[in-house]
Amino acid sequence: MAGAHILVADWFAPDFEIESNLLRSRGMTWSLPAWSPPPPPAEEQIRQLLERIHRAERIDAVLFQLAPLTAEVIDALPTSCRHLQRLGIGLDTVDLRAATARGITIANTPDYATEEVAVHAMAMILSLHRQLDATQEYLLAGNWRITPPNPIRRLSTLTLGLVALGRIGKTLAALMRPMVKEILYTDPAVQSAPQGLRRVDISNLLQTSDIVSLHCPLLPSTSRLINSTSIQLMKRGAVLINVARGGLIDTDVLVDALKQGRLAGAGLDVYESEVLPADSPLRLLHNVILTSHTAWYSLESVVDCRIQAMDKIMSAISS
Repeated sequence: MAGAHILVADWFAPDFEIESNLLRSRGMTWSLPAWSPPPPPAEEQIRQLLERIHRAERIDAVLFQLAPLTAEVIDALPTSCRHLQRLGIGLDTVDLRAATARGITIANTPDYATEEVAVHAMAMILSLHRQLDATQEYLLAGNWRITPPNPIRRLSTLTLGLVALGRIGKTLAALMRPMVKEILYTDPAVQSAPQGLRRVDISNLLQTSDIVSLHCPLLPSTSRLINSTSIQLMKRGAVLINVARGGLIDTDVLVDALKQGRLAGAGLDVYESEVLPADSPLRLLHNVILTSHTAWYSLESVVDCRIQAMDKIMSAISS
């Protein structure tokens, strides 16, 4: 392990202290990117990555957050590179086929922010249900009324539908179970329903749920899972939550559904473009809660993610 070199593809933390201490203690070196957040366009990131790879004498692993590790980037890595390590959960910026063909292992950090993301989803659900944002906007405009803008049904009469039941979905289910009438889920990897949940297919879930929360990975089979067809299946006045991946939703279709009142609201922490464009029509809607990919964050999750990533790198390149 001594003498190994880690290429840090992108970096958003204000320091590299946790990582540098661990790497230095094992006689390893590293290289950080020259730019700081927000990241440049993907094409520029790829160009810079290729330049750094070609200049490097040795690379044993790549540590990355959101950097586009395309087939071109992976193919340019030297034969010494054995591992790609994500700080985070999703691996949709990595060409997995290209990495596998090279015999390069890939890992993420799936356990670092389970509680945080589930709580963020619950906060969006409760705020949209109680119309807190819309009510406050009305109040701050100098108005006063003792009812919210639209009628509200009691939460305990509503059904929550979870699209995927991994760590975050299960945690959200445990938090919400005492509050709602029923929780449905759809997940081909989970065959036996946990206590208090009912397994259904995706069509049934969309047709039956008052609140739909997305927790699945972004794969070819789930890309734009929420589209014109699926929104037509959803109950009129339903609420949609996405703390998973922006590419799960066709944004244009969602905007139309929100404008027309087909859906009552949406809570989004992720978007098809990682930085929500300044001219996005989502910014003009009054029935949405928009956060900037912050669902993962707490002081504790930051440390957990970084330590878990370094532990996995050490294990991968020492085996």
